[in-house]
Amino acid sequence: MRLLVQDLRYGLRLLARSPGFTAIALLTLTLGIGATTAIFSVVDAVLLRALPYRDPGRLVSVFEDESEIGFPRNTPAPSNYADWKAQTQVFDNVAAIAAFRVFNLTGGEGEPERLDGAAVTQNLFAVLGVKPALGRVFLPEEDRPGAPRVVVISEGLWKRRFGGDPGLPGREIVLNGTKHAVIGVMPAGFRFPRQAIDLWTPIAFTPQQLAVRGSHYLTVVGRLKAGVTLEKANAELLVLSKRLVRAYPEANAGISRFYAEPLQDTYTHEARTGLLVLMAAVGFILLIACANMANLLLSRATGRRREVAVRTALGAARRRIMRQMLTESALLAACGGALGILLAGWCFNFLKNLVPQDLSGTVALALDPRVLAFAVAISFASSFLFGMTPALQVSHLALSEVLKEGGRGSAGSPRRLFRSLLVIGEVALSLMLLAGAGLLIESFARLRGLDPGFRADHVLRARLEVPRTRYRDFAQRAEFFTRALERARALPGVQAAGFTSALPLTWEGGTNSFTIEGVTPDPSVTYDANNRVVTPGYFEAMRIPLRRGRLFEPGDGPDAEPVVIINETMARVFWPNQNPIGKRFRFDNPPDKTPWCRIVGVVGDVRQMRLNRPARQEMYFPYLQAGYNWMVPRDLVIRTAGDPLSLAVAVRQAVWAIDRDQPVSNMQSLDDLLDQEVAQRRVQTVLLGGFAMLALILACVGIYGVLSYLVTQRTPEIGVRVALGATASEVFRTVAGQSMTLTALGIAAGLAGTLALARLLGSLLFAVSSTDPLPYAGSVLVFVCVALLACYFPARRAARVDPMVALRHE
Repeated sequence: MRLLVQDLRYGLRLLARSPGFTAIALLTLTLGIGATTAIFSVVDAVLLRALPYRDPGRLVSVFEDESEIGFPRNTPAPSNYADWKAQTQVFDNVAAIAAFRVFNLTGGEGEPERLDGAAVTQNLFAVLGVKPALGRVFLPEEDRPGAPRVVVISEGLWKRRFGGDPGLPGREIVLNGTKHAVIGVMPAGFRFPRQAIDLWTPIAFTPQQLAVRGSHYLTVVGRLKAGVTLEKANAELLVLSKRLVRAYPEANAGISRFYAEPLQDTYTHEARTGLLVLMAAVGFILLIACANMANLLLSRATGRRREVAVRTALGAARRRIMRQMLTESALLAACGGALGILLAGWCFNFLKNLVPQDLSGTVALALDPRVLAFAVAISFASSFLFGMTPALQVSHLALSEVLKEGGRGSAGSPRRLFRSLLVIGEVALSLMLLAGAGLLIESFARLRGLDPGFRADHVLRARLEVPRTRYRDFAQRAEFFTRALERARALPGVQAAGFTSALPLTWEGGTNSFTIEGVTPDPSVTYDANNRVVTPGYFEAMRIPLRRGRLFEPGDGPDAEPVVIINETMARVFWPNQNPIGKRFRFDNPPDKTPWCRIVGVVGDVRQMRLNRPARQEMYFPYLQAGYNWMVPRDLVIRTAGDPLSLAVAVRQAVWAIDRDQPVSNMQSLDDLLDQEVAQRRVQTVLLGGFAMLALILACVGIYGVLSYLVTQRTPEIGVRVALGATASEVFRTVAGQSMTLTALGIAAGLAGTLALARLLGSLLFAVSSTDPLPYAGSVLVFVCVALLACYFPARRAARVDPMVALRHE
């Protein structure tokens, strides 16, 4: 301990005597360690930390693969869920959730409130291994048709609406106009299966509902039996899927397989690749920082060669000198690590956008013991990386040669080669980051500049869930929507208004199969399209262009001929090289109970599912004729002349003038909706671009440092060459040539590395090839310019060497 304290004191004195070196070293380490710690915090929270359920490694989600119609992760039909539960031997238990149930909470204190809920089988909480914080969960007899209405609520709703009243269980609340007994409150953070969930009710399947095979809407989660692997479960599900496809060919025609995946993968499958790319990027940053630190310490160690030689001559052992040098490196790393931890904590507010929305309630970015242990580990690992080589080189000095040099440093060939290799590595890693960032930036620009098929500017969106328990028949609901539209259109500044059953980018489901009149079905074609119900004014409010025919009119009522509007993709797929206007089709389910609908218009494609997914075939039905349709309008869109959010209060008051108990929620502009759609990609792009710029700066500093060091060490040689007739331009070109040689070698290695990793980047790109030459060419050009800038000042200093001064020094 006495020797350690001596080394620490000596290291602190050395750092204090070189404030410039210390500042650069600490800044380099702070950025490298801080960036790595910050991204690791996200990776740990999202990918590494186990879900807060009992034995989460055995929890799986189960899907139907219907890639043929664009749903590789389709939600299962009730009959398939029943078959998985009854005909498989790999699950301890299987639970089902209808995750998109909406409840209007009325009565009591406060305004009416729209709540997102889920109808679940009573065994869900047992499958997850979660117990309520207050009260109890559902009993088997409460999950049956006709059972008393009960509800379990979230801790957030309990505190927000009921003030955390411990006596709430056993009391009744009014949901959708019907009394429900609150029986339990779930613990904080539990919002399964989505973050937006506020409450759970029993799903209470009837035998008829469990026999349905054509309606796909369930979320299914199972717990594997102890010792059962995911591979074994999927093998059994594949066999079952083939058996059910043979048994029910019409209902299961589009299903290629059933499959299970770890529950954690379900939440993270879209974020995983992006997080791994960012983790690799900060790993590169840390390596570049370590390479720069190694160069800095090599330069510093060269200047201390005489000091080390004298200490060795006075009896200092080689191990003692190495320990002192490594202690100084560890001291720098410790200080850089401490500052890096503070930097990481400061970035958490921005980085939380990388956490998938449905995990945001169960995971939190924090400087917990795992993150702190990681930061300490990389701090001391980096100190070993950048400190060992200088310590080894200094401890192996030839004593007599150093003392003969009279204190002058010497740039031996091995040391020059090692420093050059460090710079080449820096350039290669930096170029990989720069090229990757260029690809992401180009991809993001194309995605954000994409035409979604509608105009988002000056449009207000409001969600109105009209409960069937309150508006029991179709005529009542139709009257409500008609009156709401009349009042909305009468507001000042409103240009157009309409309702839709599924606003673009808010829901990926809602499809129906259909039969085309007079057409023999082609077995190779899946007759399926997105099903949407809208009111007149919707297309005008969204500025969805009309391509053929006409839009809906007030005369398209219940007594008129049933009509439908389709999009261009549906027209192209099912009526190729034909004019679809006047053609008729009807739903397959229920058969012979839905009318033949005549196509009266074709509108432009809308990217309904996601911006980065192509438009699907889509059909729109007028609401006044859609009494048979299971889709119900719920989103009101209003095009305004000014700021759409300025009408939010007026819209809410207009709805409450019709029904004081009707909640109005999710009020936002469509511009904000588009921003939310690309938020995670934007954060990924900004971060990778920032890391690339940081790597570029560090590489520039590395090139500059190596050249400055070489010029200093070769000053006598340069003086001799000038004295023998070398011109300033020749000296300049020689030094600049060394820089460009190192840069060229680094660029070659970086391009090879980027191409090798292009496949990983491919899943993050949109409308851009991972081998697109433009970002690569741009990155190379930037690096050439940076290298020229980095070598300019050392080369100019070399060209201005006074031969008399250099020779007198020699």
